[in-house]
Amino acid sequence: MAGALLAATPATASPASGAASLRTEAAAAAQRLGAADPAAAQAAIEAYVWGIPLVTMVRTRARTLCLAPVNTLLKTSSLAGPSNRLVVTPNADTLYANAWLDLRPGPVVLQVPASDHYYVFQFLDMYTNTIANVGTRTNQGAAGRYAITGPGWHGSLPAGVRRISSPTPDVWVIGRTLVTSSTDLAAAVAQQRGDTLSPLGGPPASTRTPGLGGCAAATASNATFLTELGTAMAADPPPPRDQPIVSDLAAVGIGSGLTPSAALTPGLVSQAVAAGTAVVDRTAAAARLTRDGWSNLPSQGTYGTDYVARAATTAVGLGANVPAESVYFHAGTDASGAALSGASGYHLHFAASALPPIDRRAFWSLTAYGPDHFLVANAINRYSIGDRTTGLRYGVGGSLDLYVGPTAPAGHEANWLPAPPGPFSLIFRAYLPGARIRSGAWAPPPIQPA
Repeated sequence: MAGALLAATPATASPASGAASLRTEAAAAAQRLGAADPAAAQAAIEAYVWGIPLVTMVRTRARTLCLAPVNTLLKTSSLAGPSNRLVVTPNADTLYANAWLDLRPGPVVLQVPASDHYYVFQFLDMYTNTIANVGTRTNQGAAGRYAITGPGWHGSLPAGVRRISSPTPDVWVIGRTLVTSSTDLAAAVAQQRGDTLSPLGGPPASTRTPGLGGCAAATASNATFLTELGTAMAADPPPPRDQPIVSDLAAVGIGSGLTPSAALTPGLVSQAVAAGTAVVDRTAAAARLTRDGWSNLPSQGTYGTDYVARAATTAVGLGANVPAESVYFHAGTDASGAALSGASGYHLHFAASALPPIDRRAFWSLTAYGPDHFLVANAINRYSIGDRTTGLRYGVGGSLDLYVGPTAPAGHEANWLPAPPGPFSLIFRAYLPGARIRSGAWAPPPIQPA
């Protein structure tokens, strides 16, 4: 239906409760700092927690745009490995496509062909909220054209083009196309070839394949965080629901076109960034749903005014999707609470009745990451293990045992995921998760010493 809106389900926290919660946490953190101007310190801490997702998006955008200009699909033709370091915790199950849209000149149209592969294009505003998904779940694999429109656009769309409205003029598009096996890569690449971006009424833009070089890591200083934030707010103004926090920041000169208070010295800002990080870590840990060493945040993909959850997700899973599309479980310890280490081996047992309940069109996987949340090279180039792993062996009755460690356990090589040396973490992904996963009734099995 022309003009129809495709939207993700928003989080429901009220602006007042979200702002009050952050103020309380920031005030306590500022008091612990013992700053000469507690009000300025509190505002700087609020600014960090509220603003780090936006600033991280801007930094990520800058790094990616050195590979391809705006409104251009940047497509990968191989699965992620240790050399992929643009975004933390990449999956090793899908081909990625990325684009940064600038909607100020007008709408941009994504065209997708009919597909039997699982795929999803995720659209994020600059505050890391998923505003829409296009793919297997939403269109059942049918071909389609989707116009992404910026704030304030009031034009008309051609027949058959569906509308995705963005609250920010800049948008991040993340495409994921499943590779079902080592022999499926060519078919997945061919599927991606049919995905195009074009300005409304114009020809498709060129696509790019990223090289391994050419993009230096973005330099960032804690002391200049507020300057970055003000510039980002000017380019992509905050949504109305964030006005209570925006007002707090403006009172001390933090924001678009403002001059920060003299009390906000580089030293205080650096302290506020550290204090804000501690606030995020502490309150996010309390909010996580935890079982047998696995945890996940109840807010994912759309955050409303849950600013702490938004900041926590930015740190370890920038670009996380909404639960209807995918659910992520994270583990940094085994079931006893001992930190995961590449010096040890671990075992996960799935009873036949407790295999991951997902839609058969999608997938589940287990992936290991180093302390910096990136993939680490291993001798067999295996970076995830899951329902599509070639040769995966099931037990009598359909149970499944997975092994994670520095060396392959004798007789279980097919079910082995190499562990990085030293400390590491695991992420379990369930794409198109069933109701039991989404409700929290199902979680991965305990991680036990092998």
